[in-house]
Amino acid sequence: MNRKGASHQIWVVCCLAQIWWLAPFSASADGLPTFAGPAMGTTFRVTLARGVPGMAIGEVHREVEGVLARLDRALNTWRDDSDASRFNRATAGEWVEVADDLVAVVEIARTVHADSHGAFDITSAPPGGDRAVGMEYVEVRSTPPALRKTVAGIAIDLSGIGPGYGVDAIGDRLRELGSTAHLVELGGEVRAWGRRPDGTAWRVALGAGGRVIELADGLALATATGRLGRSPIDPRTGQVVSPSAPSAMVRASSCAVADAWAVAALVLGIPPGPDGTIELPVRARP
Repeated sequence: MNRKGASHQIWVVCCLAQIWWLAPFSASADGLPTFAGPAMGTTFRVTLARGVPGMAIGEVHREVEGVLARLDRALNTWRDDSDASRFNRATAGEWVEVADDLVAVVEIARTVHADSHGAFDITSAPPGGDRAVGMEYVEVRSTPPALRKTVAGIAIDLSGIGPGYGVDAIGDRLRELGSTAHLVELGGEVRAWGRRPDGTAWRVALGAGGRVIELADGLALATATGRLGRSPIDPRTGQVVSPSAPSAMVRASSCAVADAWAVAALVLGIPPGPDGTIELPVRARP
């Protein structure tokens, strides 16, 4: 349906783990090599179980910054020359050549949109806006990678999935460089690869003094919460919903998927398990 004036999903992310001291290079509390910095309007932090063979930690940091710069060019809708912004300005029917990363994010978003029966939608618009809304109006071409909108007024907002995708991309690049175990956090979204040097699982603390969650190899955890003073909006109706919980934490094997589903879970009111998290797969009611 070509719906005008649908509401945009506006979220802030609950901070997972402690408030990090953002020195360029440092060691974690238990002495593991660590580096951090700004990314996507927030911050990132990487902790390695051990050094990457043949590379100084500064070199590894620069490789991660290269990944972040690549994603910024593809996904940043606040940047006029990004692929996402060029798509948003494009006319209906025009194929816009974009980076593989943007195509991948849109495809993940499309899957979560379908599985959540529309509770997650990167085309949602602000309340009172005059925009068309609907994932069905965004088409993807893989070779060469490109997007096009089939109706005028469609635009995408990747704030509910971009940080999670960034975590996945950083972790995968570290693995390509030779790291076998690392923990990556970006904007509160986090994923583990491998295990700590002593063989135990990576652990994150949920907020100051909060409970500790263990993350097995490949497992991600993402959180969505309503902005202070704002209730979440159901993109299917454009109506304010009253969530059954102030936030939703989702576990998944992909941080991008967990990130998107955290938003959908808050809208849908999916109850958490005994540990306070929601583990995929879940079934959303139509």
